[in-house]
Amino acid sequence: MFTQLTEQFTTAMKSFNNEDQFSAAMKPFNSLVEINTKTVEQLINQQAALITTIMNDSVAQTKTLSAQTDLATAIESQKVFTEELQAKVSASAKEAYDVVTRTSEEVTNLVKDSMAEVTTIAK
Repeated sequence: MFTQLTEQFTTAMKSFNNEDQFSAAMKPFNSLVEINTKTVEQLINQQAALITTIMNDSVAQTKTLSAQTDLATAIESQKVFTEELQAKVSASAKEAYDVVTRTSEEVTNLVKDSMAEVTTIAK
C-alpha cells in the first residue's frame, strides 16, 4: 500500500509543469497546517493561563485559610474559593470549545474552497 501511495504521489508531482503549479496545489495543505498550529498555540496558551491562575489562587487560598481561626469562616472561604474555581474552569472549557469550533469552521471553509477550485480547474 505504501508503495502504491508513493507511486501516486510521484506521478502527481511529475504532473506539475512548474513551481507555481506545485505551490498552488500545496496551498490548501499549508493553510491547514497554519490553522492547526494556530489552534494548538491558542489552546496551550489558554491552558497555561488557567493553570497559572489556579496555582496562584490556590496559594492565596492556602494563606487565607492558614490565617483563619474560626471554622465557619474558613468553611465559607473555601466554599467561595471552590465556586470561583469552578467558574474559571467552566469559562476555560467554553473558550477551548469556541477555539475548536472556529477551527472546525475554518477547516470546513478551506475544504469547500479547495473543492470549488478543483471543480473550476477540472472544467
